[in-house]
Amino acid sequence: METGSVLVVGARGMAGADFLKCWPGATGLDLPEADITDRDSCRKLLAELRPRVVVNCAGATGVDWCETNRAEAFSVNVAGAGHLAEAAHEAGALVVQLSTDYVFDGTASGKYAETDPTKPLSVYAESKLEGERAVSRATPRHIIVRIGWLFGHADKSFVRAILRRAGDGEPVRVIDDQVGCPTYSYDIAEAIGRLVDVGVTGTFHFTNVGPCTRLEMARHIFERAGMDTARLVAITSSELPWVAKRPARAVLSTEKYRTATGAAPRHWHATVDDALVRDGVRLHGT
Repeated sequence: METGSVLVVGARGMAGADFLKCWPGATGLDLPEADITDRDSCRKLLAELRPRVVVNCAGATGVDWCETNRAEAFSVNVAGAGHLAEAAHEAGALVVQLSTDYVFDGTASGKYAETDPTKPLSVYAESKLEGERAVSRATPRHIIVRIGWLFGHADKSFVRAILRRAGDGEPVRVIDDQVGCPTYSYDIAEAIGRLVDVGVTGTFHFTNVGPCTRLEMARHIFERAGMDTARLVAITSSELPWVAKRPARAVLSTEKYRTATGAAPRHWHATVDDALVRDGVRLHGT
């Protein structure tokens, strides 16, 4: 993907910030310069910049926050996504919209394909699904990428959060009753580039390979960082003060992505190792 003609909106978020590290030459904007809730502002911005590809990483991503702030969540995740897609269409640009595995209810025993029925359990999930629909209505030149458990190099990333909690010497409590697929921000950037290069449009799933629980992911982090896994304590999601429901098992099929690009996602073990090394952690074990 020719990154010199790429605009990343939501550039200070975890995905957006890491995408800019992967895409030299791309332009990154965030509030207040890029306010996707303002239709006229979106049109003016894209008319001036004339990007070839617009990647929307902006959004209300706090699952529990969205549950108690429905109007604000829909303003960003639905109306905002639609405004940006409309502006991209007028500017002749392809728009890439990030979405989530949370659009499914997590009751399937297998992997979710792009064509499987959606059933969001929370305001966040509902707003992201409606955001997909707003983008689809606004322009035929769109790629919607549903991802799994995003991690990268922001302070709130799961990998960094686990390392930070491990540093205080206390037991680290991690939920062990939800299954998903970790998804590394650097690998998502690469996947988007491949999808753009092959010229496809539509909805695609992308995660790293291998379903796991958060506890299993934390155990791998501990092992590779040379820390005592005995400090990890399994808990259930009911023990956390969550407001919104989460899917118990949201595993996405990446077969459509593989077929379109000819590329296979990496296992999450390898991507977590990469994230640790990039953050200066010396890996232990093999």
